[in-house]
Amino acid sequence: MHAHTVNWREVILFGLLAYSLAWVWWGFWLFPYLGTLLTQPTTSTDLPAQSAFAMVLGMFAPMIAALIMRLFVSREGLKGSLGLWRSWKNYLAALIVPVVFVTAVVLIVQGLGLGAFRWSEAGWLVYLALMLKTLPNVPFTLGEEYGWRGYLLPRLLPLGEVRASLLVGLIWGPWHVPFLLAGLNYPGVNFWVALLVFCLTVVVLSFAYTWFYVSSSGSVLVVALLHQSNNTFADNFWQPPLMSEGSQLAASVVGSVVMLFLIVVVYGIFKRPVRVEDQERFVPPKQDGTWRDWVH
Repeated sequence: MHAHTVNWREVILFGLLAYSLAWVWWGFWLFPYLGTLLTQPTTSTDLPAQSAFAMVLGMFAPMIAALIMRLFVSREGLKGSLGLWRSWKNYLAALIVPVVFVTAVVLIVQGLGLGAFRWSEAGWLVYLALMLKTLPNVPFTLGEEYGWRGYLLPRLLPLGEVRASLLVGLIWGPWHVPFLLAGLNYPGVNFWVALLVFCLTVVVLSFAYTWFYVSSSGSVLVVALLHQSNNTFADNFWQPPLMSEGSQLAASVVGSVVMLFLIVVVYGIFKRPVRVEDQERFVPPKQDGTWRDWVH
């Protein structure tokens, strides 16, 4: 069986592009407030509206980096790179699974006495409204996923799903440092605490996103929907007005522990198998941009 290796040159160059494009852009907008951001916990409301909006635009940096790599460096082109035509079941699962997960974490947090949830304000209409809110916001997470899962992950998958997911998570997490400084995640929380919790959360989520990417035969769009659904429900269920003040950090930690347990079950106890359909077809990346399975 022919073993395929990782093209570390492409991995490193993509990472440098994704970081530099985002951090230069974000740095331009955050520089006037850097002293405040570095010395005290902040919230997004501490920044002018145009700066907060500019931070969101920076989420497209991984997509721009991936486009540059696909067109000018690795040159596999763009054909099939979104993974659009997939079963409706893939998309439905990507929309619903985060809803179930976030709700389960709320129950655990409340059961442990770490926060109170206002169930009276979270009827089925709230669930429906948040699902509808998820769909038009998918382009924002697609800006990230086209890079992290659409370009970086396939190049690391020869290492196996576990190591590939871990590496993507470790690269993906610190990329959000400017976001954390600006208080867009965990507003009002000490930066170093926020960074630790956020990176833990991102690493464990990386495994779930890998699972969906693989199960959908390499659909970036499915993972972008999963990512946005998770963001929408976590952002609304784990903080006021639905969750009590200061519960977001606790919910993130509990969610990470639950996800870590699921990772151990899926990859440790059940030994999720490596997909091998035709080892001779795995030449990452395929030149026409479509999906290929991989082998160790």
